[in-house]
Amino acid sequence: MKEIKYYGFHACLAIWKKRPEDIIRVYLDPVHLKALRPLLKWCAENKKAYHLIGADELNKVSDSVHHEGICLLAKMPKLGAPNLPKEGKACLLYLDGVQNPHNLGAILRSAAHFSLSGIAGVKDSLSPSCCRIAMGGAEEIPLLSLEEPLAWLKKNRCALIATSSHKGDPLYSFRFPPRSALIFGSETDGVSKQILAQADHCIRIPGSGAVESLNVSVAAALCMSEYYRQHRA
Repeated sequence: MKEIKYYGFHACLAIWKKRPEDIIRVYLDPVHLKALRPLLKWCAENKKAYHLIGADELNKVSDSVHHEGICLLAKMPKLGAPNLPKEGKACLLYLDGVQNPHNLGAILRSAAHFSLSGIAGVKDSLSPSCCRIAMGGAEEIPLLSLEEPLAWLKKNRCALIATSSHKGDPLYSFRFPPRSALIFGSETDGVSKQILAQADHCIRIPGSGAVESLNVSVAAALCMSEYYRQHRA
C-alpha cells in the first residue's frame, strides 16, 4: 500500500485518532514535545519509530515549511462506499474536476463541520498539503471510489443538485431534499454540460455580480451550511 508523509498538527493528530494502525514513523520538533507527549508514549508502547528533529530538518523530511512541527509517515487510507441508511437524511458531495489541494482541503474541513456522508469525484489520493488544510477533516469524511458515481447516488435515492454561477434556483429559497448530492465543478469550467443534463435541480448563490463566481470551497461551504440549517437534528 502507498505510503505518504503527512504533516500539520491537526491532520497528524486526526490520523493517530482515526487510523493509528496506518502510522509507520513519527517526526517531531522537540519544541512540541510537551503537547505531543501522549503520541510519543503511544509510539513507544506500540513499537512505532519516532524521531525528534529540529524545524530545518522537518522542512526537508516533510518537503514543506508548513509542517507545524510534526510529520507522519503513514499508509494511504482505503477508498470505499459509505454505508448509507436506506431511509432518512444524507448529504454527499460530487466534485466534478476540483483538483486544487487548497480547495479540496477547505471543502473537506467544511464537510466535516457539517457532518456530510461522503465525497465522490476525487480522482487522486489526497496530498499532504490538502490534508493539512483540512485540519483533520480528511479523516472524518469518506472518499468514495465509485465507477459510476451519479448512477450510484441516484440508486441510493439522492437528488442530484448541480450548482451554477449564472442560473438555477436561488440557494436561500431552495428546499433541499432530505437525501441530496451537491455537485460542484472546477473554477475554470464549472459543472460539465453532461452532468448538468443529469441533475434533478440546479441552484445558484445570489450576490452582487461584481465577480464571476465564488471560490468553489466557499460556494460548497455555503451550500452545505444551508442544507445543514434545513435538516439538522
